[in-house]
Amino acid sequence: MLRRPEKEQVVQELAGEFKNSSLVLFTDFRGLTVSQMTKLRRVLREKFGNGARLTVVKNTLVEMALEEAGYDLDIDEKTLFGPTAVLYVTDGDPVEAIKIFYDFAKGNKGIPVCKGMYLERKFFGGEQLEELSRLPSKEQLLAMVVGGIQGPIRGLVNSLAGVLRSVLYALKAIKEKKEE
Repeated sequence: MLRRPEKEQVVQELAGEFKNSSLVLFTDFRGLTVSQMTKLRRVLREKFGNGARLTVVKNTLVEMALEEAGYDLDIDEKTLFGPTAVLYVTDGDPVEAIKIFYDFAKGNKGIPVCKGMYLERKFFGGEQLEELSRLPSKEQLLAMVVGGIQGPIRGLVNSLAGVLRSVLYALKAIKEKKEE
C-alpha cells in the first residue's frame, strides 16, 4: 500500500509523462496472463524503446495525473473503472502503438479490452480502436503530403520540358532544311 508522499510522487511522474504523450490508452487487462502482458510490453519496447510504456496504476492516481497534465476529463465513467493498465507513448508514432495493441488484442481473442484513449489529447472511446488502427502511419502521411506537393511540380517540369523539346525540334528541322 502506497503512502500519501509516494502517491503524490507517482502522480507527479505520470503527469510529466502524460504532458509529453501523444497517446494515453486505457485498457482492462483482466484475462491476460503475466507472460502475455510481458509479451505485449516486449513488442512495444522493440518498436519504441523507452518511448512507450504499459503500466498498471490505480484509477484515482491516473485521474489526478491526467488533470494535472491538462487533459479534459469529460470522459465515460467506465474508462477509469475497474482494473486499468495505461499505455502511453512519449516518443514515436502513436498510431503504430494503437496498431500493435489492436493486433495483440485481436490475436488474444479480444483481450485486453481498450476502455478508451487520448490520441493527441483528444478522447476516443474504446470502440473506436479498430478504426484508429487503420489510420496510416506518420511516415505514410508524410509520403502522401510530399507526393501531393511533388505532383504539380512534376507536371510543370514536364510541360516546360515539352515546350523546350518542341522548340528544339523546330530548330533542328530549320537546320536540316538549310543544309539541303
